[in-house]
Amino acid sequence: MADIRRKPARVKKISLSAREILSRNPAVLAVTAGILSLVWMLVATWSVARGSGYSGESAADDPVVLITTVLILTVMTVAACFRRRHPVWMYLLTLVGTVALALLLEDRVAAATPLYWFAIIVMAGRTTGSRLVLLTIAGMLADLWMTTRFRPGDAGESMTLAQVPAGDLPEFLLAPAVNIMTSYAVMIVIGKVVQRYRAQSSASAAAIEQMQLNSDARISDAITEERQNMARELHDVAAHHLTGLLIQARSADKLFSSNPAQAKALLGGVIDHGDRALNSLRQTVGILRLGEADPKYPQPMIADIPELVEGCRASIPSLELDLEDSFTELDSAVQLSSYRVVQEALSNILRHAPESSATVTVRRERDSISVDVTNIADRGTPATDGQSLGISGMRERVTLLGGTLLAGPNDNGWTVKAVIPTAGQIIG
Repeated sequence: MADIRRKPARVKKISLSAREILSRNPAVLAVTAGILSLVWMLVATWSVARGSGYSGESAADDPVVLITTVLILTVMTVAACFRRRHPVWMYLLTLVGTVALALLLEDRVAAATPLYWFAIIVMAGRTTGSRLVLLTIAGMLADLWMTTRFRPGDAGESMTLAQVPAGDLPEFLLAPAVNIMTSYAVMIVIGKVVQRYRAQSSASAAAIEQMQLNSDARISDAITEERQNMARELHDVAAHHLTGLLIQARSADKLFSSNPAQAKALLGGVIDHGDRALNSLRQTVGILRLGEADPKYPQPMIADIPELVEGCRASIPSLELDLEDSFTELDSAVQLSSYRVVQEALSNILRHAPESSATVTVRRERDSISVDVTNIADRGTPATDGQSLGISGMRERVTLLGGTLLAGPNDNGWTVKAVIPTAGQIIG
């Protein structure tokens, strides 16, 4: 049973292998046609010698005729090897060779070898329009001449057109003409079928190649996008926690001698920010590993914003939070983006406006989430210059979900306002 199932696959594999060999080496099919033509010629002339042909003489009885025939077939075979580059010349040379064989063997049947029919198929498959018509007419006229030239009369001897009575001329030409036109029509149809199949194969190969190129381009774009996502995630996590950690550590260093209790409290905040940074980095790295996210560190959501704000109060004493409604049913991408906007906005306040007052407002509108982070009355000096990646990262996140983000100075400080659709989905 297993052998029966394997047979179609084996046949298909053998067929594909044979097709690949023929497509790569045109000489294989040409030599095959040449060998078949030689066999055809020998069989036809031997049958003539037994009285079933037109002339009654065999080419095998005359070595000169036999050698000349083989040479003509060799030339025709060599011409067939170049059919792809020069199909018209191959056809014309084969037609001349066929006429020469007919004159040499005095037999049209023996001269009409497989190379002759193969040349017609190639010509039909590689030419179109008026060229195809002219070549077909030339071939049919030559074939008609060969047929009538060696056609036997009533006495069994061959007759020429000049020997045929005028009244018998239509009947003398009608049957050969119909036979030749039918044969050419069949060969031309085969040639056109082969041409169409070849065109479809080329189109399919080109389509497959284009699909492969598109697939490679999409993979490359996906890799680039993933790298950007990695950079953005790591920037969001590291910039927020490490900035807060650095600010509290500097404050603790200044107060270490004058106010040890407050310095100790600040050092506690440093430890807390360090733990948060470590946990967030573990979470980000786990997510970036496909299928290896650590369930202990889930993606931060809007519900985690109060904890985020609380962790920043040591560096931003006057920090208010206005968080309304429940957001648990919202898509995780919307919640994560809202969290990251607040996180990055607070990080920017810590970097550029330390010790200023700030307000974080997260509200649910009719069909969107509104995130507003505003700081006013900057009384400190910037802790770090940054790399101007925060705003562009926030805008990219919000835009991908179909939302908008505005960031710029206000009368007394800076405002970041994002509007994210509650039904937001990643836009490709």
